[in-house]
Amino acid sequence: MSKSTLNTLSTILGLVAGGSTLLGGTGVINHQLASTLTGLATAVLGYLVQQPASGGEQQPQK
Repeated sequence: MSKSTLNTLSTILGLVAGGSTLLGGTGVINHQLASTLTGLATAVLGYLVQQPASGGEQQPQK
């Protein structure tokens, strides 16, 4: 995936995780649903941040 695509997906998933936490905490949505959405978004986000971006400069090995 390109760096731009990874950045966009990471932003969206971060907003989903943060928004569902906020809405669940204030009682707008069910707490269990909020926890599920937050957990799923965070898990996928954790996977995405480990993916190498294509089309960008390679980082030198240390």
